[in-house]
Amino acid sequence: MQNHKISEDIKKWELDRSKYSKDDLEVIDLVQFPPSLGYRDTAQKRIKRMYVNGGYADKQAIDINDLKYTIVGKSTANKMIAMHAVTGNTPKEVETNRKFMEGVLKSKAQKHVYIDANFIEEELEWLLRTYSSPKPTPSMIAPEVKEEKETITKDKPKGRVKAELTDEQMATAKEKYLTGELDLKEIASLLDVPQITVKTYLQTLK
Repeated sequence: MQNHKISEDIKKWELDRSKYSKDDLEVIDLVQFPPSLGYRDTAQKRIKRMYVNGGYADKQAIDINDLKYTIVGKSTANKMIAMHAVTGNTPKEVETNRKFMEGVLKSKAQKHVYIDANFIEEELEWLLRTYSSPKPTPSMIAPEVKEEKETITKDKPKGRVKAELTDEQMATAKEKYLTGELDLKEIASLLDVPQITVKTYLQTLK
């Protein structure tokens, strides 16, 4: 979901927060996802890029802390898209303009992607599917066991209950995040801790 999504169709959109879980809303608020889009609005997705070899390049793994959304006018979005489009009357002109644009983009610390109200719901689904906690499916839900005259005591959840990172884990998380080697989910999996624990720590690096 890293390509512009703008239609000539006129539509507006509003986020219904009551439809989403606490984890979903945490993701929505963290990236400042737009609460609504009007007929003349688009969401501008800002994606941080990594600095390598004297310029900026897209990251292979995009962490949730690399994303932010804001609202811009649709006319402004169309102008920015046209400004960075590769055009030309001949194949040679197209190739020349392509190389020129690669040089321009190399100086950009952020990549901007534009999405209007026709595609914003699709964008939100991608965001939550990528960064929010997985939702339980029927096969993941254990059947309820009923027993007569007996009180069932629930065991405490096992594993992945660490509330804090050790110094060694913090060093590993910092290295993997700053180099762009792993994203938030991958770091949490590597350290065997909840994503929120890793995210809280990484936010202190800003």
